[in-house]
Amino acid sequence: ARQTGKTSLLYLLMKHLLDSNISLSQIIYLDLENIHDFNLLQNLKNFDDFLQILREKGADQSKRIYVFIDEIQHLDKPSSFLKYLHDHYKPHLKFIVTGSSSLEIKKKFTDRLTGRIYRFMVKPLSFVEFLEFKGAGELARRLSGFKLEHLISGEISEKDITEITSDEKKELADSLNEYLIYGGYPAVSLKDNLLVKQKDLSEIYSLYVRWDIKDIGEVDDIQGYNRVVSLLAFQIGSLVKELELAFSSQLSRPTVKKYLFLLENTFVIRLVLPFFTNKRIEVTKTPKVYFEDVGLRNAVINNFLPLNQRTDGGHLLENFVLSELSKKEDIYDRIRYWRTQSKNEVDFVWQDDWGKPCPIEVKSGYTRKQSLPSGLKAFIKKYNPSKAFIIMNREFDTLMYEKTKIILLPAWLI
Repeated sequence: ARQTGKTSLLYLLMKHLLDSNISLSQIIYLDLENIHDFNLLQNLKNFDDFLQILREKGADQSKRIYVFIDEIQHLDKPSSFLKYLHDHYKPHLKFIVTGSSSLEIKKKFTDRLTGRIYRFMVKPLSFVEFLEFKGAGELARRLSGFKLEHLISGEISEKDITEITSDEKKELADSLNEYLIYGGYPAVSLKDNLLVKQKDLSEIYSLYVRWDIKDIGEVDDIQGYNRVVSLLAFQIGSLVKELELAFSSQLSRPTVKKYLFLLENTFVIRLVLPFFTNKRIEVTKTPKVYFEDVGLRNAVINNFLPLNQRTDGGHLLENFVLSELSKKEDIYDRIRYWRTQSKNEVDFVWQDDWGKPCPIEVKSGYTRKQSLPSGLKAFIKKYNPSKAFIIMNREFDTLMYEKTKIILLPAWLI
């Protein structure tokens, strides 16, 4: 995704090499949003001539060279470039490259690189990373030990959770409130001035439109595209029906379908598919929509009011839960939602390696004194999970329903 700190990560890796006694003459950095660096690589007729470029940049070719290339998707043939140099000059050359927009990467990178690369997805900050950026490192370290998958598997003692102090809980709640409004873009998280944070988020969105959508997506009707994005921003957590979206945005269904594809592949939205085992009584196709970052969503609708002054706090919390789950690589592809034709619904379902589904419901003000959500009860009766979760803005607690243990989990622990 754009503006998530990829270039900063490259600089950190270069610093790590220097701290590991790798000399500066073994490290080469090329930024392909710099026209000079771009032309150097784009105009190569013979990939072997890349070694001459390295020499001209002061590389010591008697040693291994670490080549950092930022925004490599700008090259016409990045896949061929990397494959040739990797195959002909390994281990003499080691490449670390970044790219924005999976859409352009998918178009330009082929499976010829299979077995030659390791991929890393860089998204906006998780809540724990956000705490570190805000200077609450000790609190972040405490939270980093609590992971949903560990709670599901029983690897975390509930006693550990109850030991979080009242002061820590208040700090966590206040930080979560800020995160739900301004999200996890690194540069935004480092700012204290709220007006500056809002301006930065609006700028990130406008840059995304100008670069990723207009240029990569070849979209001429920016106003129509903006209508689609705004409509989606107002219905986070809802089913996305292309025909309804086309009617509301005054666009054709194929155009809406194209925009949804662009938005998901440029890391703006996340479409969550349904979990089902019975096609006759359960929803099987229609996705639900969320934004990858709640701050960017709030920038789209230009609403940065605090939570106690807005009506969409519950939707923001649900989007936050999805964003946090999406940042966990081991469960990223296992997130689903559940809905029946009779409208029973569970916000999220996580399926473990053994195929056992675990329901996750988001209810911001829920307490054990209230009756269980009807959708959660229906899911438990049908699938008999050993555990279920209700994510809310209150104290940790547990209860039983039939044979299922239900864990009431504060949102900042997700």
